[in-house]
Amino acid sequence: MATTTFLVRQFFSIDNELLPLGEIPTGTYIVTGSVSNMLINNNRTNLSEDVIPGIGSSGGSQGWWPGPSTNSATGYGIIIGAGDTIATTGSDGRTSNVTCWGWIAQDDQATNDIEFRSLAGNILGATYANTSSAKTALRNAGYYYQYPVGFDGQSINTGNGSD
Repeated sequence: MATTTFLVRQFFSIDNELLPLGEIPTGTYIVTGSVSNMLINNNRTNLSEDVIPGIGSSGGSQGWWPGPSTNSATGYGIIIGAGDTIATTGSDGRTSNVTCWGWIAQDDQATNDIEFRSLAGNILGATYANTSSAKTALRNAGYYYQYPVGFDGQSINTGNGSD
């Protein structure tokens, strides 16, 4: 059987009550925190027809939501979260509680770290003295992050995917 390859990683907004930790669907990673709760696709295929235990069909209007590509020619980094308080409407008219933020790739790791800390602080409403504390705060809040291709900074425990 052929495997589907997605050009960008796919995200799904979830409630903690709908998906107990013992029911993580195969081929996904779950990221839960104080603010954001989401599934991250690793190798599930046929996402529009997907059925997730505890949730049911994922093909509805708030189903799998594509994150931005970190492989573009110009490159950029991303932070992604899923919460009940922010709804985003996509180009196809669907609405999702998955929200994507990003920054344009910089020339070196140190400058990317500054941009990352600034964006994390903007999202979480805090100031971070170093990159490590910003990453920890994002993980605790349940956010996914990915640096531009070629720079160090992938969110841990979420596989290689399309990153």
